[in-house]
Amino acid sequence: MPAYEIPGFTRSYEPAADLTASWFKFVKLAGSVVGGVTAANDPALGVLQNKAQPKNQGPGANVTLNTNAPSSAATVMIDGVSRVFAGGAFAAGVPLTIDATGAVVAAGAGASVVGISEQASSGAGDLVSVLLKPLGGVVA
Repeated sequence: MPAYEIPGFTRSYEPAADLTASWFKFVKLAGSVVGGVTAANDPALGVLQNKAQPKNQGPGANVTLNTNAPSSAATVMIDGVSRVFAGGAFAAGVPLTIDATGAVVAAGAGASVVGISEQASSGAGDLVSVLLKPLGGVVA
């Protein structure tokens, strides 16, 4: 079954940099702007829903024709079910955390949980549905 989403709370932020590589991955707050995750222990805000670029960056910036076009605003889903890229294999129904790129992986003991997998992943690069846990938690 292809990945699906059930949008919950989303919010627009100004991107700190070109976030096209972070599309459908977790991002973090950097002051009042959002940036890509750079470490597995980064505090994840939510999942980037579009290919955001700062204003006046690259062709098509400031023009949104469809969800694949660059946008000057970063749309981040903080709550709901989102499509997210997997960073490895895991089963459906397991707690997930993030890797250093913002992709989801199975959470181990003591990891900060960002969501629960609603679909299994066969490996890195799979697009899966994840029930987001906006405030996270800790795996016992």
